[in-house]
Amino acid sequence: MKDVRKELERLSSEIEEHQYLYYVKNQPKISDLEFDQLFSKLQKLESEYPELVSPNSPTRRVGSDLSNDFKKFNHKIPVLSLENTYSTQELIDWATKLDLDELYSLEWKVDGASIVLYYRNGSLEHAVTRGTGGVGDDITENIRTIKNIPLRIKEKSELIVRGEVYMTFTDFEEFNKENSGKYANPRNLVSGSIKQKHSYQVASRPLKIVVYDAFSPEIKKFSTHSDWMDFLKLMKFPVSEDMEFHKVSNFSKIIEKFRKKKEKLNFPTDGMVIKLNSMKRREILGNTTHSPRWARALKFDATLKETIILDIDFAIGRTGKITPRAKIEPVELLGTTVTYATLHNQDYINEKKIGIGARVLVAKRGEIIPAVEEVLEISKQGIFRLPDRCPTCSTKLIKIDESVDYFCTNTKCKARVLNSLIFFCQKKQMDIEGLGEKQITNFFETETIQSIPDIYDLHLKREELENREGLGKKSVDIILKGIEVSKNKDLRFLLPSLGFSEIGHRVTEFLRDAGYKNIDEIIQVAQSESGRDRFLSIHGLGERTVDSILSVFQNPIHLKLISDLKERGLKFSFDEINKSKEQIFSGQTWCITGSFDNFQPREKAVEIIKIYGGSVTTSVTNKTSVLLAGEKAGSKLDKAQKLNTKILNESEFLDLLKSFGIKWD
Repeated sequence: MKDVRKELERLSSEIEEHQYLYYVKNQPKISDLEFDQLFSKLQKLESEYPELVSPNSPTRRVGSDLSNDFKKFNHKIPVLSLENTYSTQELIDWATKLDLDELYSLEWKVDGASIVLYYRNGSLEHAVTRGTGGVGDDITENIRTIKNIPLRIKEKSELIVRGEVYMTFTDFEEFNKENSGKYANPRNLVSGSIKQKHSYQVASRPLKIVVYDAFSPEIKKFSTHSDWMDFLKLMKFPVSEDMEFHKVSNFSKIIEKFRKKKEKLNFPTDGMVIKLNSMKRREILGNTTHSPRWARALKFDATLKETIILDIDFAIGRTGKITPRAKIEPVELLGTTVTYATLHNQDYINEKKIGIGARVLVAKRGEIIPAVEEVLEISKQGIFRLPDRCPTCSTKLIKIDESVDYFCTNTKCKARVLNSLIFFCQKKQMDIEGLGEKQITNFFETETIQSIPDIYDLHLKREELENREGLGKKSVDIILKGIEVSKNKDLRFLLPSLGFSEIGHRVTEFLRDAGYKNIDEIIQVAQSESGRDRFLSIHGLGERTVDSILSVFQNPIHLKLISDLKERGLKFSFDEINKSKEQIFSGQTWCITGSFDNFQPREKAVEIIKIYGGSVTTSVTNKTSVLLAGEKAGSKLDKAQKLNTKILNESEFLDLLKSFGIKWD
């Protein structure tokens, strides 16, 4: 038994080391296959000796289906918030008054969900939300699933670590695409993810953590914040790579550098955090009841403006999700006039105490639509409440699957139908020329089209359309030609365009890669007794996705839609790949960064690389074969240069495609 315990410890330590190298350092030393073999060996041994399984075993990261009834946890030290400043000068004035000659740490304020990690005897014992600052929810089982959190550390003293759980924009976009675009932004998705009932749901989401502070009643040897950060790195915690230490005299230059870098970041940030480096000075200054006196958050003034909420209305998306938005007094943000700001959901409204007439700060970041960031003066009308019923069709609104959002479940709701039509025709979907949002809305409101099949009957109304004000023969020709061209779209685009739950571009690719040639083959398997097992055997498809596939292709309404579109000439099959060119990128791992003239959206470049045998990842590692770098390539380009990774610009990539006779437009 002693030997088994030692072997479990050895395997766990080895796996943890490789997880650290892969998820934190981006420097894997073994192949995925070798890692999987190690992991399987540990799983097998644990199944044989379940009484010896550690609660912090790497196998616990996959999550379980046990329901989490979150217990309350009293924080051992108050989890305070930061006082905000809104200009560089305001920050300089504060720091000068505090201590002109001391060093300060400057780092990103990552926009996610705050978490406190409690370690004892080298093991993660509790992971707790900020909550009220004094009491939080114990969500340990969920947080264990996050890959870059060390479950065990060498330090045996009691240790309290603060961090932010977040999601990169790349991971968010990919996850959101596969979930019908129902999440407003990474922050909302992260906040909802860590509070899921079942930890296996959390494990399926690409969450990360960055840590920024630590405390221990037993460790007294560190005199500065920088010492603490070095210690956390040594313990293999992911610490901000952009943390810098400067005196007040350098603030303006460093903050401007951060400001310029912000738009190139692949993670959400709502500003910077500036903290005194000296632990002794921190202790002397102490805290107020709400915030430390030795730290401030800087919200970049270019992305925040004060305004008044004039009214609140709602949008119903194609999935039925209701999204409240605030009509505001117009303000200029990042060169555009903003008249509306999203309010996300009722939880967000409650948290911020948002109401009509409130004086607020609105923010617009390059990556998301404008949002109400902070309430400066609470509305006299009180906190706004969403309606109980859909504002379009009056169906009672409900929450689905632990979501923070409310949904209209009426599939015939006019708002849902209209947005489904708009989604179907979008560039990333069927890309039907001439049928933009404005034209589709016009056709829908005049009852020219009321369903997707109606789009393919528009040619029967040519004369009527040509005589309609604002159209004419030329416009109608463009629309009808675009519709006709779309009939030959690859199933890779057609199937995701139908908006079926869980069946987005990525899932459709998994089905194609598994050997399915057309929709009929997929339907046949979905309706067979062995369908569930056969789909579960496909790499990349989990239980939830497979259940959704079965539900979709056993639903008479969905089958009739497919049948109606087939009758109108849509082919519902995957394009055959030119075998002579199929393998030109075989065995190559590509990463793509920046913007491109010929690949808009850049998913078009992703598709080409995948079609011809390559794979595409979201980060640069020593496994990356080629980085395709467009304009504003950012940190990925820097990393590729350090790793001596092959780098192609857009022109070189086009030349490469030309040399193989590959068309890209």
